[in-house]
Amino acid sequence: MTTHRARSIALVLVCFPLLASGNSSGAKAASVERKAGSRDAPGAVRGVGRAERYAQFRVPIAGVAGGRDVVFVGQPLHKRVVVLSRSTGKRIGVLPPPPGGFSVPFIMHAHGSDRVEVLDAGRLPQKPFRPANPSIYQYRYSFSPRRASQGVFSASLERTVSFSGVPVGFSEDFVRLQDGRLLVSDAVLGSIWVVQPDGTITPGIVPKSFDPPDAIPALAMCVKMPEVTVNGHPFLFTGSTLPGVSPLAVRDGTVYYASPCARGIYAFPLAILSDDRQPYQRAADIHLVAATPPDVQVEELLDFTFNPFDPSDRYLYAADPLELRVIRIDLTTGARQVVAGGSGPGIPKLFDFPSSLGFLPPIADGVSTLVVASNQQERTPLTNDAVRQTTFDLPFTVAKVFVTSEPGPAPVTVR
Repeated sequence: MTTHRARSIALVLVCFPLLASGNSSGAKAASVERKAGSRDAPGAVRGVGRAERYAQFRVPIAGVAGGRDVVFVGQPLHKRVVVLSRSTGKRIGVLPPPPGGFSVPFIMHAHGSDRVEVLDAGRLPQKPFRPANPSIYQYRYSFSPRRASQGVFSASLERTVSFSGVPVGFSEDFVRLQDGRLLVSDAVLGSIWVVQPDGTITPGIVPKSFDPPDAIPALAMCVKMPEVTVNGHPFLFTGSTLPGVSPLAVRDGTVYYASPCARGIYAFPLAILSDDRQPYQRAADIHLVAATPPDVQVEELLDFTFNPFDPSDRYLYAADPLELRVIRIDLTTGARQVVAGGSGPGIPKLFDFPSSLGFLPPIADGVSTLVVASNQQERTPLTNDAVRQTTFDLPFTVAKVFVTSEPGPAPVTVR
């Protein structure tokens, strides 16, 4: 059993034993967030939003999140999470590893103004099946720009949630609820689990059993997929599988998730996760809200999020790696709009298989900032069965995408 994001971690763990770690060209990544409505900088990419290079790395990256002053980027090959200055893109520190170290840290989300949570996958999916045993680590951090000579960043591990003993095949994402609970997806076994505030783990929507006949169609993994083309490369996920429930997002009492296998964005009421039904019975309340367009062979949204800093922005923003772009979805109509990326000079390099994204707290009025990490998964047989050799185009890039409330270019809507 494999999933696309799981195979991205295989890339990280195997492919780059000889590359130096760290990021490059950070000095050229000066923030333009305060001037996002001004004339484009050289190389800027415009759409609904405007995108520019923020940081570059010579090792694979996975996961990105940030606060007012810092940005976190996962480096699973080195089993670490590096910390960058938001304004310059320069590395200023690392998250201290948990006891025993990280295994596969690859997804992270900011929590408030001084916390970040990291999902460690534990291990890759196994045949025969073995639970992945993921963990979620919560850190509190501080940043002191006036103490540059003594180190500007510090962090401490505050909480660990272990899934040891819970049948998880591979977790693609997690999301924090306002009451302190966490929802965690499993794209292999087609499940959604709930981490209670005291750290106990309970089933949210979970099949009656993990035998194939009991799979929940709207959550389950597909064992076949059609071959597609990504950035000029024929592309076929390893094992020809499509994940089930993948990224998660919550707004106004509704949980949203994407399923490449079930072809769309689905939703269900948050309240059902604490009703008195059996976990598999709750699946009756899952409904489709934004179907994959019928002319699209495969749509895999590896990460998505609402803008937590602008309640008036009702769009769901998503990394769309197969199309080399960031999109946003109108959940009332299902329409997709291109925010940044797609075809055009310089764009494939800036969004070469975008796999994770997150909003940063606003600095300038009327400007929302997304950070987007790409990891070129179409370029290696470790993640692409349709190619025979690795052709990475270093470096790996994190981009910033600026979405302003001011009038701009007409949105490009795709069906």
